[in-house]
Amino acid sequence: MWWSRLRPLWPEATSIRARLLWQLGIVFVCGMVILYWAATSYARYAADSSFDRVLLGSAGSIAETLSITADGEVRADIPYAALDMLSAAPDDRVFYRVLGTDGATLTGYSDLPLDRNTRPVSNAMEQVRFFDATYMEEPVRFVVMGRQVRIGQQSGWIWVQVGQTREARRNLAQELTIRAVLPILALTVIAIAVVWISVGRAVRPIEAIGEDLAARNSSDLSPINAPVPADIAPLVGAVNQFMARLDNNMGVLRTFIATAAHQLRTPLTALLVQIRSAELATGKDRDESVSAASQSASRLARLVNQLLSDAMVTHRADEKRVGPFDLKKVIEQSLQNTLSISNEADVRFTTTLQTAPMVGDEVMIAEAIKNLIHNALTHGSSGGDGDDAIALALRAIDDGLELSIADTGPGIGNDMLSTVGDRFRSGMENRGGAGLGLAIVKQVAESHGGSLLLENRPERGLNVILWLPQS
Repeated sequence: MWWSRLRPLWPEATSIRARLLWQLGIVFVCGMVILYWAATSYARYAADSSFDRVLLGSAGSIAETLSITADGEVRADIPYAALDMLSAAPDDRVFYRVLGTDGATLTGYSDLPLDRNTRPVSNAMEQVRFFDATYMEEPVRFVVMGRQVRIGQQSGWIWVQVGQTREARRNLAQELTIRAVLPILALTVIAIAVVWISVGRAVRPIEAIGEDLAARNSSDLSPINAPVPADIAPLVGAVNQFMARLDNNMGVLRTFIATAAHQLRTPLTALLVQIRSAELATGKDRDESVSAASQSASRLARLVNQLLSDAMVTHRADEKRVGPFDLKKVIEQSLQNTLSISNEADVRFTTTLQTAPMVGDEVMIAEAIKNLIHNALTHGSSGGDGDDAIALALRAIDDGLELSIADTGPGIGNDMLSTVGDRFRSGMENRGGAGLGLAIVKQVAESHGGSLLLENRPERGLNVILWLPQS
């Protein structure tokens, strides 16, 4: 664009003040060019109009002296006053000529150029004509005035032609142009100066905000309370909202890191103790210590995976990566990936839907479903009585999709149902639950505008219901 071509001409035009001044300068320059052209045109017209009246007056004075003698000849006595009125322009030269009815020059310069329209006419308005021509290598302004006379029984036209060089006209036009342009130029300079000062005062609140932010320490995310103009208020509001979200995320991150460090420290310590016991033990005690260490390592690996999954979900929830996908295929893929490490599990998935289209973050929802299935596999068994099936069902309801997972485990105490979705709060502490799986599911559901519901089944087990809107 034209702006991209002009910008390198002024490398300093990076501030609001300089950019505004640069753009207004271009507008003022264009305006000045237009005004100069208009002033020049008007000055030329005014100068021509003024001097044309003098030319017309001179030609009229000569025409009034024309007379017809008794012999029928045209007599022209050029009065001094007719040419004296043109003496106001001393640097100009004056030329005149009188043409008889036969077109011959009666007096004056016989080689003056004639207008092509110089001919007898019946319209009185066309008896006077002005035209420009070059004579003696100078531009000359001419007037031709026609006068009808009667000679005997015949009538004819006598033409009076007066010309003047254009020096005085040019001088007058230049003077008028300068007088018209100089005030405009002065006003333009004043306007640019006023704009420079006004913009400086206008951007002062922005500079104050920058100084306030620069003076803060890295942990100060409090909102900006400085008074700002209405035009900048949306920007300040957006910055305050961003800092509030950042402060909230930083707080969650600090809490999460502290709690995660505590959660990891305990199983790591236990694992080290069990490994040391296995090194010192022999026989059956050694086997038991190795088995306990293996179980601790598995729980630790699961905890680390859940921590990484929680961090990934939190990150993607802020980025809001959404797109269309088939929830049914995501569930089937999650089942395949999860059951590959638990071949003995009895998991059944039923649905009447051929496809389950929805819009959201496919990776986050897949992670949530994997956590639901893993929780059901880990905590949903009854203890080996032969009826440990886990049932998944998908259906469309309330403009959304509902996934329910029912297990046959011991369920959760009613007093703990309201806290199971919180980080590191589990209803299965006695089974090694870290309290992250359902927290991840809850965060995914809320980030998609959905919900997570847990309820104990009347007969036995827990029913987890995940509802997600389809758009």
